[in-house]
Amino acid sequence: MRWVNPDNRRYYQVDLVKDLLGDWTVVKAWGSLDSHRGNQKICLVSGKEDGLSEIQGLIKERLWRGYALQSSK
Repeated sequence: MRWVNPDNRRYYQVDLVKDLLGDWTVVKAWGSLDSHRGNQKICLVSGKEDGLSEIQGLIKERLWRGYALQSSK
């Protein structure tokens, strides 16, 4: 999922993926739409359900901060 805040030209992206060892991880990435500056963080979760739960919390937070869900192309 990817969110964009048009006011401050920022993006936030989150993905739930399995790593090479078969563990579930939540990959969070954020940065500026106007430059290549940004960062990412990989968080290990105990399972798919916990990862989905964490993403649900992120959805609420991003919407509260003025981000809009960007449609996939």
